[in-house]
Amino acid sequence: MGDDTQNTQTQTQNSQIEWSQNNTPTNIPTIWGRLYSTKVSLSGRHCWNDSNYPDYYDIIQPEFSLGRALSCSFVIKKNMVKENIIKNVSKQHFTIQRDTMEPLSPAILTDFSYNGTFVNGVKIGKGYSRVLDDNDEISITHPLVKIFVFKDLLKNEQDKVPKEISQKYYVSRTLGQGACGVVKLVYHKEKCTKHAMKVIKKSRLTNGQVHHLNDPEKIMNEIYIMKALRHPCIISTEEVFNSKDTVYIILEFMQGGELFDKITKHGHLSEPITRFLFRQMVLAVKYLHSQGITHRDLKPENVLLESKHDETLVKITDFGLSKIVGEDSFMKTMCGTPLYLAPEVLRANGQRFYGPEVDVWSLGVIFFVCLAGYLPFSSDYKEISLKDQIMTGKYRYSAVHWKNISLQAKLLMKRMLTVQVHRRITLDEILNHAWMQDHDSIIRVETLLCNAANGKNFQHLTISSASDEENIEADNITVMRLMATGKRALSDSYNSSEPIPKKLRVAQYSGCDDNTDTSSNNSNTYYFDK
Repeated sequence: MGDDTQNTQTQTQNSQIEWSQNNTPTNIPTIWGRLYSTKVSLSGRHCWNDSNYPDYYDIIQPEFSLGRALSCSFVIKKNMVKENIIKNVSKQHFTIQRDTMEPLSPAILTDFSYNGTFVNGVKIGKGYSRVLDDNDEISITHPLVKIFVFKDLLKNEQDKVPKEISQKYYVSRTLGQGACGVVKLVYHKEKCTKHAMKVIKKSRLTNGQVHHLNDPEKIMNEIYIMKALRHPCIISTEEVFNSKDTVYIILEFMQGGELFDKITKHGHLSEPITRFLFRQMVLAVKYLHSQGITHRDLKPENVLLESKHDETLVKITDFGLSKIVGEDSFMKTMCGTPLYLAPEVLRANGQRFYGPEVDVWSLGVIFFVCLAGYLPFSSDYKEISLKDQIMTGKYRYSAVHWKNISLQAKLLMKRMLTVQVHRRITLDEILNHAWMQDHDSIIRVETLLCNAANGKNFQHLTISSASDEENIEADNITVMRLMATGKRALSDSYNSSEPIPKKLRVAQYSGCDDNTDTSSNNSNTYYFDK
């Protein structure tokens, strides 16, 4: 095989396209892969006949197939390979497919043969697939019959992650980027399954100075605690890789994306859909609290959906992330996006403690946004600072947006957005609230979660009432109680250079009185809980 593979894509494009002297072509085919013929096997035997093998084959279409059948993209003929090889080649031996509509998707080889297709000497198995990597060797009928070397002509980021990750996962496009790290789409090479990989740097820039996390052992222990969590509404941590300066967390991939995107797409959600999704969120947070973990960063961006359907499985992500990235860094991030923060968090001032009730407040803000489609608290409301809005419980109430929403939903929202912690509704009280008591919705949620639990083999999992002992081994329980305490003190620092949060619309304001009744016909008012 020739060694010079540079500029191959450009050269082949030039050789395959007829250029017009007067017109510039508008549809230049993309060559996403190249198969180089291997002239000699490791055993020293030629796979191809001396003069009948191609130097290379360019792959342009989404699917490439090889076999003896004339319908194949590459037809193996008697005059091309040795006779003892071709007699064992199937009509369709294997295919290589790539989703050309998905940026940076991998090339996937599927074996359809009776006598075997091998990648780097490992048999795939009939009906099974695996992700192809750059320079992978493809053999047919026997590991030594190396017929092609695959060259990936699309850019990927395999060289930007540790080798132990690149050997197991194909790194694809960026799914999201925020203050706490980057999330990449990755594919398991052997299982061909999609996953999300969160990349968290251990060194962070805080107030102009580099903040170093100098306790890697504690970081990994906290991650392993989260990995032990088992609930259908909690995102699964599949695997963790720890390098000198970065932590890589492999998570299950949610096809439906963020709740944030669903809300912004539709403007707001109906009460039945909100009830179906919100019940799952409450159950997930209740489970976290039963394990001694307070989320502290609940927001629509951290609520993921399994599918695009209205009634879909919900999963909470980024729980306990403050423990991983460090308290100072976490508070800086939180103060950059304080729209969902409880008053007691801002009031703590680094001295006082607060409890898991902060998650109820955040759930209340999410509930508000789902139904009304706008933010209850925002720096865009200039009459009062965002911090004071939250500290006093003054949220923007728009009678126009709330006029078709039931009284019970309004009362539930009010009880969650209660400034006084001792008066704020609890998670159990939310589940038992009149607005949540829709029998059909409860049954559908329970059925969905039970099916998800069975699919993940969550043994002895009680969906509605999780206890401390559920699904956590005895030795992990002790560690969790020691390390994952729900009460933490945070700084009251209010400045941030972190990325600006995603934007939800805000209610338009035309003037109001702080003591305006919510039943007023004014289109926009404040309502606050004293």
